[in-house]
Amino acid sequence: MDSVMEENNPDNLDVPLPMDRWIPTEGDSTDPLQDRLYKHQYHMFLCDQKFEKWKKYLQRQFEKEREEILKKYEAKIQELDAPSSPPQKKAKGNSSRDEFFK
Repeated sequence: MDSVMEENNPDNLDVPLPMDRWIPTEGDSTDPLQDRLYKHQYHMFLCDQKFEKWKKYLQRQFEKEREEILKKYEAKIQELDAPSSPPQKKAKGNSSRDEFFK
């Protein structure tokens, strides 16, 4: 049930994604502008995490819905994909017309 909760709540940041860049912790610098930069970098990292989790969640939902639709309409899809029988060839000459020219 926990995995269902995670799927339904993509905002949950309990499962961290790997950090692709180094983000220093607040207070590493004596410069207030540098500290502010670190805060913004960390905020961007959290936004990236949320975005990736949301993207994966939506991809899973899409795949589930797609499978349900394919199962529901499988017979119709097979009917449309089945090769149709070739059309009957019509005789080139019209029998009444051929008799007229004899």
